[in-house]
Amino acid sequence: MVTTSFVKRHISVFGVLGIVALLLLSACSTGSTTTTPPPTSTITTASATLKHVPHGTVDLDWNPSTQMLTAKFSLVGLAPKSTHPAHIHAGSCKNQGNVVYPLPNVVADAHGVATMSGSISLPTGIPATGFYVNVHNGPGLSTNDQFLPIVCGDISNPNHANTVQVTMQGAPPASAGETVSGTAHLSLSGNTLTVTLMLSGLEPNSSHAAHIHLGSCESQGDVKYPLSTVKADASGKATVTTVISDVASIPSTGWYVNVHHSTALTTQTGFDPIACGNVVLG
Repeated sequence: MVTTSFVKRHISVFGVLGIVALLLLSACSTGSTTTTPPPTSTITTASATLKHVPHGTVDLDWNPSTQMLTAKFSLVGLAPKSTHPAHIHAGSCKNQGNVVYPLPNVVADAHGVATMSGSISLPTGIPATGFYVNVHNGPGLSTNDQFLPIVCGDISNPNHANTVQVTMQGAPPASAGETVSGTAHLSLSGNTLTVTLMLSGLEPNSSHAAHIHLGSCESQGDVKYPLSTVKADASGKATVTTVISDVASIPSTGWYVNVHHSTALTTQTGFDPIACGNVVLG
């Protein structure tokens, strides 16, 4: 009886000690598998709405005493340091006609901005309707690319006023590749920037240089990052993605995306911006 009681007490003690040991092992095991999750990579997104450039206004001021017309151009989005022939044509931007009055050349500064004026003789005053102002790609008119109208505006003067402002917003529909629109999507993960352009209205089967520039569409600057060549399909549409390494951040201002007339950037006509958009975060 004594022996049996002693054995039972030892079994009971060993059982308690076993349970304690299991609990301790469980606690140790749980502590050893606890890990800190790796930091998640921050993703910054931005976008740009790509639309036609150049754009702006032309103020027409006719002096009945001298019969002189002064045309004051205010345009942005031209090729930097470029020269563009300009005219008053018969017809409209949609239905273009012949040149009626040559205007002074439009000359852009280093940022693609043209703020200049010139005068011509105009005995009959500013027409009421049936005329438009046209600006060409330039610098001359000798080739198709140079002659291509890049921005125009219809003259509307129903009250026969001596001062009229003409909105220069788009190119004539007949100007191939000058009615481009689309979007640019930017995504920065870590130090890798992914840029996707989606465009329509390009000249079918054409190729175009594209970049992220410093500055804005209204005051152009140097190239920051070259993007992959935009290649349009037979319907004038294109989607192209570029991956760029070692990018620290996307700034809140100061970047814009430019799509050019062609890949021949050493020429004024090739560099001509056909679509531009300022980069906006979010």
